[in-house]
Amino acid sequence: MGWEQPLQSAGCPSPCPSVLHRITRILRLTQFIALLLVLGMGGVLYGFFVEFEKASRWVEHTHELIDEIEQVRLNALRAGTWLRSYGVYPSAGYLERVRSSAATSVQAAHRVRELTLDSRPEQARAQAVLAALSQVLDIYLASADIAQQLGPSALKEMTAAQVSRDITKELRVQLDELEAIERDLLKARSATEQQRLAGFKQVLALAGVLFTLAMLWSIRYSGQILRLSEKQVIQLQTNATRDPLTGLLNRRGLEEFLAGPTDELSKGGGERVAVLAFDLDDFKPVNDRFSHAAGDQVLMEIARRLQEQCRSDDAVARVGGDEFVVVLRRVGSRHEAISIAKRIRSRITQPISLAAAEVRVDASIGISMLHEDESDVGALLKAADKHMYLAKRAGKGQVRTGDPAVA
Repeated sequence: MGWEQPLQSAGCPSPCPSVLHRITRILRLTQFIALLLVLGMGGVLYGFFVEFEKASRWVEHTHELIDEIEQVRLNALRAGTWLRSYGVYPSAGYLERVRSSAATSVQAAHRVRELTLDSRPEQARAQAVLAALSQVLDIYLASADIAQQLGPSALKEMTAAQVSRDITKELRVQLDELEAIERDLLKARSATEQQRLAGFKQVLALAGVLFTLAMLWSIRYSGQILRLSEKQVIQLQTNATRDPLTGLLNRRGLEEFLAGPTDELSKGGGERVAVLAFDLDDFKPVNDRFSHAAGDQVLMEIARRLQEQCRSDDAVARVGGDEFVVVLRRVGSRHEAISIAKRIRSRITQPISLAAAEVRVDASIGISMLHEDESDVGALLKAADKHMYLAKRAGKGQVRTGDPAVA
């Protein structure tokens, strides 16, 4: 029987790992879904922020371009205003302001051209602005030079001719068209970004809903699995401690039965605890001759007979293929234990009817007494096992105990 090694765990019954595996699968699936959602949302957020950064740079670029257009317009108009002011109030400072405004306007026009290099239509419009500006400023600067040399009277005639011709009309038209183009582009880009933002909000909301649904499903399904009924829990515990073929205690069940303090195994009143270790004789030929199914029938019948011969508070266990253990909690003496063992053996040896034949098996039995042979439960089981092997070597159908005088 091998009590020299610790009793092997009977393991968790089949429903137990099944439940754990299902819970594990749910947790892993939930984690996988959460990971996908996080990665997906991370990718969407990254893409959104990249596009947002691009859009921000483009909007900043467009506003800068519009500002430069305004600088071209404003300083060109200022140059004309300072020139006319000189005609009314001659002052060298006005002519310097004409030249300064003209230079600032030219710088702004060149900046406009640089800012439109990435767009051919806008670049062509910027070139037209620069050409129209050059024509206007050439006239203003030439007028300023003439006025400085000939005086304000000469400037009045030139100013009157400029007003009648409206020399800034073409420049104003080009500036207005270029600014309108930029503002339309800015408006279109703003509308695009609003749509992208709305789409991102929808994706974010959908991801939140999916994540919430996944979590709710996981919680609900896990709860259903964990909410086993009391009957199922009891069944799991029973399956963990019972031999599936005979319904007797298995090794784990026997361990649990013997796990309490040794004094509690006996009811007291001078009664003793005896351990009977059984090993069936002539069982292997049943399997060899009639099949393992027939052998299973024999084992089930032996289990039934053992239970029949024992009391309700005794323990009957199947601890191996054809190995059994009976723990008698209330025996008056070693003699009584031997008497019970012989009675059980006598019942075991009676014929067992199978479908194809009638068979007989016998049993070799070893007996050990708590506190008389051993005080430790593990040692007590080993002692019974040792006596059983001695009985088996002595011949079939033997009963052996630690005291040969009473065997």
